[in-house]
Amino acid sequence: MIRRIHSCDVTIRKIWNKLSFRLLKQSWRIEMVARWIAWRIIREILRDRRTLAFFFLVPLIVMSLIYYALQEDETARLGVVSRGVMRLFEADLMLTLEEEDIELVSLDIPDEEIDPERLEQMIWRQLRTGQAEGILFLGEQLLEERFDGKRGRIDFYLEGSRPTLTASVVESVASVMDDLASSLPVVIDSSCSAFCANSVNIKPLDLEEHYLYGSEDYRLIDFFLPVFPPFFVFFFTFLISTITFQRERVRGTLERLLIAPVSFTQIVLGYVGGFIIFSGCQAAIILTFILSLIGFKITLTQIGAIAFLTFLMLLISLVLGLLASFLAANEFQALQFIPLVILPQIFLSDMIWSIDGFPKIFQWISLALPLTHANTAMRNVLLKQQNIWDSWPQLLTLSGFFFCILLLLVLVSRRHQNAA
Repeated sequence: MIRRIHSCDVTIRKIWNKLSFRLLKQSWRIEMVARWIAWRIIREILRDRRTLAFFFLVPLIVMSLIYYALQEDETARLGVVSRGVMRLFEADLMLTLEEEDIELVSLDIPDEEIDPERLEQMIWRQLRTGQAEGILFLGEQLLEERFDGKRGRIDFYLEGSRPTLTASVVESVASVMDDLASSLPVVIDSSCSAFCANSVNIKPLDLEEHYLYGSEDYRLIDFFLPVFPPFFVFFFTFLISTITFQRERVRGTLERLLIAPVSFTQIVLGYVGGFIIFSGCQAAIILTFILSLIGFKITLTQIGAIAFLTFLMLLISLVLGLLASFLAANEFQALQFIPLVILPQIFLSDMIWSIDGFPKIFQWISLALPLTHANTAMRNVLLKQQNIWDSWPQLLTLSGFFFCILLLLVLVSRRHQNAA
């Protein structure tokens, strides 16, 4: 019995030793393979400068953009113009307005008395050139109306295309109207009793608003809706075209076309023609949906203008996607171009956050982004009711982007043709 137990124990030990040796050998093999794969990945990443930049520089750039975008709210600017005896009360009004969350600005309007119509044209010009979001006009008729027992009218001129700033400046001015009304002199008859004197013309002032663009019915979302069509068309077209073109390169289709007896222009036109059908349908769906959400009236001319701008952004994103696929050595590098191209345009194209709050270097970079100029043109057409040809600088810039990218594409393709 003891011998059997001993033999069983010896057998179990041998089996355990064999299993332990096999497990140890297998774990060692797994560890060696894992080490080899890990070291290979590390060496590939170290050799790829674009990937290193994507790992370490891109997060810093994105965090910097987020920091400056959320650092502080945009401050509305207000100018004050007074004429006649109302000049005496302008200083007190300015002191009261300084306590509000707005920026008081000086205007390029002569101080001398001029024709009222000419003065009004100057005020509109200041708003049109972006000197202020609102201009408060204190006319000499204000005291006359108060003396006659009326409420007294104050003209308030507003730029109106940015609902957030417009609401801010209107709220600030409305909050100081009672202080201005109490500071104005009143006419009291000598026969009036003390009780009568305390109740002479305590009516609130009448703040009459005049809008350069839009009206008081403009909603906050109406400011952002015009920039959605060019952005979404640009984003999805660039995303799909970059991945598709890179897949063509992986399969070798693009290289075979480059060495075939066809011109590069024919290749580009073929790719653009294939994509433009689906991208055009996508753009039509996006435009239809966005237009259904806008709360103000839109003319057929405006619809045609924004469709043209959207189509122009479609062409730019197509050739940019083709260029990115040529510059990328592999699919991973192609994917790296997506955040590199899209994220700066979200933050720096005046799409959601005003570029004025960013440092100068980011403001210069924004000028090199197609979406910056497309957003400006879209808002000019829809919010400012301008003709599309009034935005000729933006149209010229977008056309320049298209041809410059196309030229770079030709140069890069020739390098690939020579390599092939």
